[in-house]
Amino acid sequence: MKKQIAILLGGIMVVTLVACSGGESGGEVKKDTPKAEAVVATYTVDAEEANGELYPENYPKIAAGEFKESFKVLEEKNMDASLEGYQDIVDIFGVDGAYYEKCDLDHNSQLYKYYGWYGDDGSNILITFLADGDNLEYYAYVANGLN
Repeated sequence: MKKQIAILLGGIMVVTLVACSGGESGGEVKKDTPKAEAVVATYTVDAEEANGELYPENYPKIAAGEFKESFKVLEEKNMDASLEGYQDIVDIFGVDGAYYEKCDLDHNSQLYKYYGWYGDDGSNILITFLADGDNLEYYAYVANGLN
């Protein structure tokens, strides 16, 4: 009799575990990682070479003081590796960057795209993004005219 009760309790326990799991294995951890949104260039630069001196006529240059403060934030986030994509940079500077249309670099089957942000005092930042389709992952920056 004890053997039958043990088998019955074991069977009930297995059925309960299967029902509670909802058909999912217990070893997996699900992440709700948001996908980066596709980037569509608002401003473009028609140049053969990424050059901070070239920018669209309609680009809203950022006030020098604000640009320098934004650059400090960019430096900090770069150092702690918290920059992920294009939107992070837009959030820092408050305006879309200008895309250098003819400057894409295909290196070892990876596509790099260049965008610029500009201060009203002639300073600028060129940022390289690793492109995955229309999604841009932050890669590196070069600052010009900033100390």
